[in-house]
Amino acid sequence: MARKKKPKSISFKCTTITQGSNTLALFAAPVKTLWQITTINQRDPDKDKGYQRVLSAGRVDSIVRYVEKKNPIPNSVLVTFDGARFNRDKTQLIVPNKPQAGWIIDGQHRLAGIHKSGIDMEIAVVAFLGLDIKEQIEQFVRINRQAKNVPSSLYIDLLKHLPDKSDADTAKERAADIANELRKDDDSPFFGKIVMIGNPKAGEISLTNFARKIAPLVQRNKGKLGIYSIATQVGIIKNYYRALAHVFPDAYSPKEGISVFFKTLGFGALMNALPVVFDLCMREQQGFRVEDLMKILKRVDDFSFENWEQIGTGSQAEISAGEDLSSQLLSRHQAGDPEQGLDLPL
Repeated sequence: MARKKKPKSISFKCTTITQGSNTLALFAAPVKTLWQITTINQRDPDKDKGYQRVLSAGRVDSIVRYVEKKNPIPNSVLVTFDGARFNRDKTQLIVPNKPQAGWIIDGQHRLAGIHKSGIDMEIAVVAFLGLDIKEQIEQFVRINRQAKNVPSSLYIDLLKHLPDKSDADTAKERAADIANELRKDDDSPFFGKIVMIGNPKAGEISLTNFARKIAPLVQRNKGKLGIYSIATQVGIIKNYYRALAHVFPDAYSPKEGISVFFKTLGFGALMNALPVVFDLCMREQQGFRVEDLMKILKRVDDFSFENWEQIGTGSQAEISAGEDLSSQLLSRHQAGDPEQGLDLPL
């Protein structure tokens, strides 16, 4: 008996709507079929490809349990198909019958959970036809930017793919690029300590937290470091932490526990103090080399970072801790040279 040939295409009865320049197909599809012809384009934290957040096993399993109880999934899946077309009267969507004919933009957890359950179920689908990668990312960000289960670090990491960015978004993009440089450089104090996607462990800094503090510093026309190249910005942050390691070795490498410098509060406080340190160093030393920084920081080498461990959490605690360090630096600078005053943000 001859083996039945696999059809070259699959047809779905559909209706269409037009939004802007896009004609969208709305239809129902068996999850098994949709799973076979679409790909979940997961975001690999170490490669510049893909845009989706990595599937959460917990979310997938929760959906498995949900559908096993015969609960409905009324939410649609958003997909874009390459090589798909409508029939003449647009009542059928004809899709190539092959893996990766489509990419899931939103709803990958729902699709994966139903598929894993093995339950024969149809799901509502909204489909773009031939959406390019930038448009896919725009749709993904618009849909998921405010969702609690989408890490903001992913949004930051995607900014470089988006057109028409604001200055604030461009600064976040630059901050993400700086983070990437610092975490990959084995000569960097931040080597392996910045987590681009996912939850950081103790002693690690999330991309979200890193960008939150670095972006204002590197924003064009506003940030203290905004006029410099990315290589110089990376060097400034490296040298800052290298000098801290020399001047405050016990706080930088404590015998027990994690250095406060690599905790959310400590990192935030140090970045809040950086403009003051930078201005002092550039004014007095005409440079920002490690040895230049050490001369500035040694004036407060008796500064106690133990208070930072007790100060609490949140932006206000970071501001307070940063002001403590900045104030002591300025006080000792002015005591050593009372004729010099600095108009600096505190």
